[in-house]
Amino acid sequence: MLSADFEKHDRTLRLMRELVLFQAIPHGLTSREVAERMGISQRQAQRDIKALEAELEVPFQQIGARWKVLEGYWLGPVSFSVHEAMAMLLSARLMLRFADRYNGFATAAYEKVASVLPAPMKGPVMEAVDMMAGRPADNGYMKVLASLTAAWAERRKVVVTYTTEDTFERVLWPLFLEPNATGHSCYLLAWDPKRQAVRSYKLERISNVRLLEERFDPPLGFSVDRHLAHAWGIWTSQQPVDVILRFDQSVSRRVRETVWHPSQRLEELPDGGVRVRLLVAEPTEIRHWILGWGRTCVVEAPESLRDAIAEEAAAMARSYSSGAVAQPPAGPARDGLVSPQPGRRVG
Repeated sequence: MLSADFEKHDRTLRLMRELVLFQAIPHGLTSREVAERMGISQRQAQRDIKALEAELEVPFQQIGARWKVLEGYWLGPVSFSVHEAMAMLLSARLMLRFADRYNGFATAAYEKVASVLPAPMKGPVMEAVDMMAGRPADNGYMKVLASLTAAWAERRKVVVTYTTEDTFERVLWPLFLEPNATGHSCYLLAWDPKRQAVRSYKLERISNVRLLEERFDPPLGFSVDRHLAHAWGIWTSQQPVDVILRFDQSVSRRVRETVWHPSQRLEELPDGGVRVRLLVAEPTEIRHWILGWGRTCVVEAPESLRDAIAEEAAAMARSYSSGAVAQPPAGPARDGLVSPQPGRRVG
């Protein structure tokens, strides 16, 4: 299993390196030239070109034995000031914390940014690139991401295969791709003609995307920021809810330091604590954040959220007071690693 995972990662990394190679040589390359530059066989290079076409939907044009990427696929060059480059460095560090799988598009983008940075700034970006390159590969996810990106950019309708409790197909109009750091996931915001509404679809639950030739115009007046204005993460609703939280003095400074939500209003309390008022679309989505503060945060409203947090806290207390503590397995295994036995190969 480990060997298969490494092979999958190496293949994905190789495909992205080849894509960068084609960008650097706009007049194109033969499969033999790709093979020589990548240190692979010509047959493998031919398979990789077909994979770039089929999986990442790279539009190739074949002229004799030479393959070139069609004009219009690459965006124009962009120049950064050192301060703008600093913003890119910060985004790379955020991406490193967010990404739980290898994203060849991201690593290629940051490599390009690093190539023009001053030396002190280049190192941290390349470290982030190396770390991201070590994440597990998921070719299916990358294909879905590439297809949805193309559909969004070209305003093309898509048919997605989506799985929750059941698996179904749905025609959608891609409007935006929104990351959600809480779940290390990414969501497609799309107009759903069947429901006549903008809905969110988790990319990890999309197994297939088929681009249609039919184009669309976004719903009149649609704005991503307005759509997500009251969302704590990604969930939205027609009527946002007033959430009132009381933080005690021990964490009040930390609470004041951050704008947790655009709607927040702070009220200083006589005991040194702070009351936070929020207008949130789906209070359920904020529950884990509240629980993360432990006893230093108390829900004052709404009552339904207060009851839900109290019930969860009581259940946690019962779990810790039951006295049943799982024992570690016998032997030298630690941290989820199994020690090899004589004559046995692991992985």
